[in-house]
Amino acid sequence: MKKFLSTLLAAAMCISLAACGGNNSTPSTSGGGSASSGGSGYTGGSYSISLGHICSENHSLHLASLKFKDFVEEQSGGAITVDVHPNGVLGGDEAMLESVALGTLTMVVPSASVMNNYVDAFGILAMPYLFTNTDDAFAAVDELGTLLTRRLGDANVGLTNLGYNFNGIRNMTNKVRPIETPDDLKGLKMRCMSNEMFVTMFKLLGANATPMAWSELFTAMQQGTVDGEENPASLIYESKFQEVQKYLSTTEHIYDFCTICINTDFYNSLDDQAKAIVDEGVKTYLVDYQRELEVSQNDEYIQKLADAGMEITYVTPENKALFAEKVAPMYDDAAEQFGQDVMDAVAPYRGQ
Repeated sequence: MKKFLSTLLAAAMCISLAACGGNNSTPSTSGGGSASSGGSGYTGGSYSISLGHICSENHSLHLASLKFKDFVEEQSGGAITVDVHPNGVLGGDEAMLESVALGTLTMVVPSASVMNNYVDAFGILAMPYLFTNTDDAFAAVDELGTLLTRRLGDANVGLTNLGYNFNGIRNMTNKVRPIETPDDLKGLKMRCMSNEMFVTMFKLLGANATPMAWSELFTAMQQGTVDGEENPASLIYESKFQEVQKYLSTTEHIYDFCTICINTDFYNSLDDQAKAIVDEGVKTYLVDYQRELEVSQNDEYIQKLADAGMEITYVTPENKALFAEKVAPMYDDAAEQFGQDVMDAVAPYRGQ
């Protein structure tokens, strides 16, 4: 288990959060521990939730976050308020996770790929060609995710995971040439998250893996520091990467998920009514609604990228098999790395 809670970063984030209005207030109650329900039937306490994510206002995650906000505030008669901070204004996934763990931010919805900074077993969700369709991916994460969530709780790092939504199917973009086979990646400088799974994947595929913070990526592509990157089509389009990238290839190498993390002390401080409302809002909107919306928009976003001038390469099943073959060594020590129970849980849903 690796835990990155940098004191310097924490101090910087506290200043940033104060400037952006991102601090969650201490849970408060009125009227002897109850808040006015305003006709909603709610008699629980008053709480303030700040939720951060890196996506734009048009992305499925932000739309789901607004639905979550409306639901929680309506069901609590306004006693529970939710402030949503999109576009990474409070930092990238790693920085916001640290803020949630420290209690300076209430909730964050980060890529599950960064969760292995806290629990190694989350790295399984960053393994390339683990799944080949959304049905298997969703079924697997709903079963496997329970195990991973329990391990996060056992790690006692200040984070509680309330569920998993769908970040989309990750594809590769670059500004040099179309990518049809692994050979086309040779020599390309490809940005990736600071995650050993992604670094290893690109090395096995022959690219020069370049770990880089999300906030630096657009400028790095614009200035030629990196040639390309990989992300779901929705995030690529909404982040305007089509302005600095020419080619998109449907490598579909990772079915990506986000965790829905809340500060553990804050979550445990919620009274039963408040906790039930938050849990229901997460399941209904940040999980079910968001997944459905993200899946339904995937092809639409690829077409939007094409309309914006990107050249789309639809990688054939035969060529995807070549990519999968190149990264197969990553599975050799997977049971030792993530645990046999993790591999057993995901085995029925594995892409072959």
